Amino acid sequence: MKKIFIFIFVFLSFITQTIAEPGTHPIFSRLTISDFFGALALLFGIKTLIQGFTSSSSFTKVYQIGLMLIVAIFLPIVFSLDIQSTLIESLILLFLLLLSLLIFQHYKDRFLNQLIPLIMYTVIAAAVLGFYDLGASVVGLPRLFPARTDGEALSGFRNAGQAGAYFLVMLTILIPLKYSTLSKSLSPINKKVLNISLLLSLIFIFLTGKIAAYVGLLFGVLFFLIYKRNFKTIFTAIISVLLLSVLWVNLETLMPDTYNRVSGKYESRIEGNINGSNDNDFIEKNFGAAFQAFEDRPLTGTGMGAFYGNYARHEVHSTYLKMLGETGLLGSFGYLLFILAFLSLFRMKKFKKINPYSDYLATMVPFLLGCFVSWAYTYHLRKREFWILLSLVVIVNYCAKQYQKTLYQRKNAIE
Repeated sequence: MKKIFIFIFVFLSFITQTIAEPGTHPIFSRLTISDFFGALALLFGIKTLIQGFTSSSSFTKVYQIGLMLIVAIFLPIVFSLDIQSTLIESLILLFLLLLSLLIFQHYKDRFLNQLIPLIMYTVIAAAVLGFYDLGASVVGLPRLFPARTDGEALSGFRNAGQAGAYFLVMLTILIPLKYSTLSKSLSPINKKVLNISLLLSLIFIFLTGKIAAYVGLLFGVLFFLIYKRNFKTIFTAIISVLLLSVLWVNLETLMPDTYNRVSGKYESRIEGNINGSNDNDFIEKNFGAAFQAFEDRPLTGTGMGAFYGNYARHEVHSTYLKMLGETGLLGSFGYLLFILAFLSLFRMKKFKKINPYSDYLATMVPFLLGCFVSWAYTYHLRKREFWILLSLVVIVNYCAKQYQKTLYQRKNAIE
């Protein structure tokens, strides 16, 4: 039963519409249908989790350090400005960390034939459902998921911002797979599915109007072009830009509401800031309040989740400033250790020429750097897709070392 619940959790991870209306209940207004199946997976996977945390394996050290991060966030709860919010935020992170460990334990020997296809079909489903809702709004058919405004590219997400952040992480997984030597290990059908998932994801992230996702993807592609430095990759990037340009030129005719929303986002977030005509000082106030919270409580911050309602009407729109303002030096140091542990999983460059899994990790780094740029405006620790990405990276690290071990065994057998 555990494997079925894990499968459903990942497949429904793009549905972030909550069980209760946001703000109406401290617990149910934070839970989604995928979380329900995730909880069942944890219930049936207790033995697996215990094995994971008690293992001395280097593959689970990142989860042990992640647990230390959660402890660092939770321990000063008595100093929190909102104890209930800090408790809930800490439990959410613990829940997602445990699920990530469970995904690793379950799929570590089923990466290419089960986990990768699951991710590809998940993003295809998310994009197709989102395209249907956009089309339904134009022709007057009923939507599957409610939207806040006309033309908002949502799919199963609560808002287009969540959709953009989700597809950015999924592209961080899928684009490197396409351009690493690991793609040769995919079955012919999965190679075709990969191409379809990439195309649909690129189109959908474009329609979300999420500027932070645009910026993250742009930086990822630029870093990737510098890393690869070959004509085929540059040519593919140029073709992709041209195709998106064609879509943009015709978008006003095909989907006027979506066109107005995306162009409005661009004008207010980019053009307005460049020419100085933007009078929206939300970011300045939001980031300034985060620094103020840190100055007031440098060691513990406001308490995770306690910034909202005490310093501002919105939470901090930056992972790094959120950690600083809401968890202080204690939580920020724990976050830094966790991220360093995460990045240490990519230290396999010396094997990348002969090890397809190492090559995949190396090819992912430019897009991961793009994510770190994007996360300067979004809070990634609470996103399900981040913890899916973490489990995938740990799995690939595991597969790379298993592959290398097999090569050594074959070499010794020949000698």
